[in-house]
Amino acid sequence: MAGLYLPTDAVTGASINVDLAADYLELSAFFAADGTACTSDLANAASLGAAEDHSDVEAEMFDGEEGIVSSAAYRIQTRQGVLGTAYPFELDRRGDVLTCELDEESFGQTAYVLSLVLSNLRAVTPALDRSDLHPDDAEVRRLREYFQYFATAALAAELEGDAWSFGSPRPDRSGFVAKLEQIWERLGDGLVQRQIGAPERPQDDQVDVFVARMHPDGLPGFLLGVAQVATGANWKHKSLKGHLGAFKSRWFGTQPVTDFIPYMVVPFATADNQFMDDVRVMGNVLHRLRVPRRVAEAARLVSAGATIEGYDRLAEAVRWVSDYRSRAGAAA
Repeated sequence: MAGLYLPTDAVTGASINVDLAADYLELSAFFAADGTACTSDLANAASLGAAEDHSDVEAEMFDGEEGIVSSAAYRIQTRQGVLGTAYPFELDRRGDVLTCELDEESFGQTAYVLSLVLSNLRAVTPALDRSDLHPDDAEVRRLREYFQYFATAALAAELEGDAWSFGSPRPDRSGFVAKLEQIWERLGDGLVQRQIGAPERPQDDQVDVFVARMHPDGLPGFLLGVAQVATGANWKHKSLKGHLGAFKSRWFGTQPVTDFIPYMVVPFATADNQFMDDVRVMGNVLHRLRVPRRVAEAARLVSAGATIEGYDRLAEAVRWVSDYRSRAGAAA
C-alpha cells in the first residue's frame, strides 16, 4: 500500500510494537484511493516483510497473526475513543475495516495526520522509508514548524490562556531577547535582562512555547506553562525540568516568582506502561492522543480573543495534508 513497510520484528517476538502496527493501518487507509484498509493487511504486510528480509518466521507469524491484528484493532479503538471527532479514522464494529474520513476543515484532525507522519519519518520508524511518499528534507523542516504551531494552540487550550510560539524560527522572526521582552510585557512578573555569561546568540534556549492564564488583577501567581516541542526520536532526553532554573537565571535581572510548569509536546503515540515515568522525568506530556483534541478546543479561545501565536498558520498545514494525500492518489 503506497510502498509502506512494516518490519517483521515489529509484529513478531516478545516486543510487539502495537502502536507501529496501528500507525501502519492508519497510513494505509490515509493513502488508499478508497480511504480504507483491512486489519488483516497487517499479517500480509508482515509476511511480505519476512520474505524480503529472508527471515524464517512462518510459524511465529502464524501463531501471532491473530494477536497482532486484534491488538492493533484495540489500539485504534482506544485512539478513536480518546480523541472523538479529532480522530480522522473510523474502525467498523467487527474491527475488520479502517476508514479514513478526514475532515479537511478540522484543525484537530490535521494535527493528528501531521503527528502520524512525523512519528513515521525514517529517523523514527521505517514505515515510510521505502516509499516515494516520504517527505523531502524541506518538507520535514516545514512539518516540524507546523507542529510547533499546533503545540502552541494545544497548550493554550490546555491552560485556557494566551500562548506564544517561542521556538526558533519564531513566526514573527523576532530575536530571542526582543521576543522574551514582548511576552513579559504582558506577563509583568520579573524583568527580562541578559545576565553575564549567558549565551550571546541563543535561538530559544530549549523553550519552544510559553502559555499563561493570568488573573484579572494582573498579579503574579498564575498558571505559566513552559514547553519543549520535540519531533525527533530522542525526545525523552530533552526534558526542561532540569533547565528552567538556568533559564530564569540567564535571562532575568529580577526573576519571576510565578512557577514555570514544564511541558513536553510530541507527535508520538506513547506507551501507557511507560507514561508515568515520562511524566516523572519531563513534567506534563502532551502526545498524539492529547494534542489533536486540545487543538480543536483552541478555536473557542481564538473566538474569545485570546492570543495564540501561529494559529493563523494552521491552515497551511491543512493544505499540505490535502496535497500530500492527493500525491498518494496520483502515484497509485
